[in-house]
Amino acid sequence: MNYLNIQNTISGVTSVSYMALVTISAVTMLSSSACTKKEKASMPPPAHQTMMPAHEDIQMPSAERMKIVIPPEIKDKWRGVVITVLDKKSMNSRDYNIRIGDKFSVPGSKIDVQTIAFLPDFQIIDNVYSTASAELNNPAIQIEVSEEGKEIFKGWLFQRYPSVHPFKHEIFSLTFKEPVSSL
Repeated sequence: MNYLNIQNTISGVTSVSYMALVTISAVTMLSSSACTKKEKASMPPPAHQTMMPAHEDIQMPSAERMKIVIPPEIKDKWRGVVITVLDKKSMNSRDYNIRIGDKFSVPGSKIDVQTIAFLPDFQIIDNVYSTASAELNNPAIQIEVSEEGKEIFKGWLFQRYPSVHPFKHEIFSLTFKEPVSSL
């Protein structure tokens, strides 16, 4: 083999090696950018990061040591609430207008719902449930639910955050639809 043939062979190997190196680099860059895109796609959008956390993450103070303070102007303004009852078996729902302080029975069941207190802008400060304002910024109704005379739920239903501390039952779902100023 003469010098010229060796030069051409080395040059051909170098060209092939260079092309292989370029191809491997391009494939590596594409697959690493694809991985990056997948990682970015699996991250929740920023809007989800600012949403109210799931109800398991929110720790409500023990009700036994809490007081409820409702300013007189709130008591005078809001007379009742609309509670939606969903029958999970039939998937039929019905709205009920209930005066604050009244009790109603869920038809077709042995469930009674007592409305206790309404706060238009629910807030907790120290050991007090109260309202930050008279505006409907965070409406909440405290209810007590009994079945066959036995208490099965006592807590707050939130109009804008129905998944926070929801009433759980095999057959029925209760949600706070809206407050009403007159009944």
